[in-house]
Amino acid sequence: MNWLSVAEVAKITRIPAPTARRYASLFRDFLPSRKVGRVMKYSEDAVRIFETISSLYQEGHVTGEIEDALKQEYSRSAELAPDQADIPAIGMGGDFANSFKEVMDKFGQCLQIIADQKTMIERQREDIQKLKTAFVLLSRSQKRLRQLPAPAPAALDTSVLEERTALLAKKDSELEEMALNLSFDTSDIKAKLQILESELIRLRKDRREMEKFFQSKIDRMREED
Repeated sequence: MNWLSVAEVAKITRIPAPTARRYASLFRDFLPSRKVGRVMKYSEDAVRIFETISSLYQEGHVTGEIEDALKQEYSRSAELAPDQADIPAIGMGGDFANSFKEVMDKFGQCLQIIADQKTMIERQREDIQKLKTAFVLLSRSQKRLRQLPAPAPAALDTSVLEERTALLAKKDSELEEMALNLSFDTSDIKAKLQILESELIRLRKDRREMEKFFQSKIDRMREED
């Protein structure tokens, strides 16, 4: 099978190279691919999928609609490990290749889940930071209101003033409590994010080691054949 780089796919389909790279990133689950060295390459079957994606965008469809259309027309294609596509699925070699593919698929799914969780936590941390900023601004505004000149004695209604002062004091207390809780939430999210990053690094390392292990097994099997 002939494997093509993104640049070669772009040349065949006449899709601009930056656009083709964006399609490869957005719809990688539907594009049969394998890694050759450090370069991701795509099978000849993927050319038709690139052309379909381009046509759907030209018709005015958005990314979500295109993904739904691809789900109906094409099955999701897992990334193939280096040289995996060249292993004959005969006897022990075929079983070994299938097991290798299943392990790599599970690794890929785990990495994607962790990456999604990391993105979600980062967004939550940004939202909490925005809330904290809003509370600080609100607290400052209340302090400015309390510092305004008092009305003339004739127009002063002490009961109303006392009621508003008590209300402001209560709001200040609530704001301080909420700001404190947000600080705790931010610390907790930061700790979770650090754990996820460590887990992501560990899984990537395990995947590389697993690929090396399986590749050495495959090479020995080929030598025996």
